[in-house]
Amino acid sequence: MDRFGLADWPEVMAVLASSGPAEVIRRVRQAEARHAVAPDDATIAHCTDFGAA
Repeated sequence: MDRFGLADWPEVMAVLASSGPAEVIRRVRQAEARHAVAPDDATIAHCTDFGAA
């Protein structure tokens, strides 16, 4: 998202927390389409609850 100026890292983390990784990928895909950039592989690992065992 930073490549297209869509969000900074705190904003990306907020989107992940509120809407999940699919929303981040959706926003990037929209930006790629607007800028005529071919889509590439997309993977997001959003790990939470490291302290819970």
